[in-house]
Order: sequence, then structure tokens, then C-alpha cells
Amino acid sequence: MVDFDSTEPTGLETVFQSVDPLRVRMACDLLRQGGIEAFIFDYESSRMLGSTSAIESRLMVHADCVQEARSRLRELGFTEPAARK
Repeated sequence: MVDFDSTEPTGLETVFQSVDPLRVRMACDLLRQGGIEAFIFDYESSRMLGSTSAIESRLMVHADCVQEARSRLRELGFTEPAARK
């Protein structure tokens, strides 16, 4: 969870990505229901191009929630790899 008392900003990291924006939206909703603040990047760009692999939608969470988010996504069957650094 996010520590609101901290003065240091936490960055966002990709925990899931897919060419299917619906799968990313479902994963985001599941994380949010579990209390993890999640954000979708590149959703509209991915939707405009359909299911081409040109632009993938990315599911982002705060850096301090990455492990918990990835664990929950694996349990729920969202196993596509996150972005490569």
C-alpha cells in the first residue's frame, strides 16, 4: 500500500501489459478491488490500433506495491510478462 506520510514520491512500474486492452482493464479492476492503486497507460492508443502489437496497454502500480500486484495477477491467471527494462 502507499505510505501517505512519506515525503518521498514513489515511481510507477509496469506489472502487466497486453495488446488486448480489455485484459489490461480487467487486471486493473481486480487489483483495485484488492486495494492496490493501479493505472492504465497507452489504453486509447492500443484501442485505436486494434489487436496489432504496435502499442500495448500497460498496467502500472506504485513501486512499493509491485511484488504484491504481480503475485495477485499470477494467482488470477494474468501471466503475460511486464515490460522489459
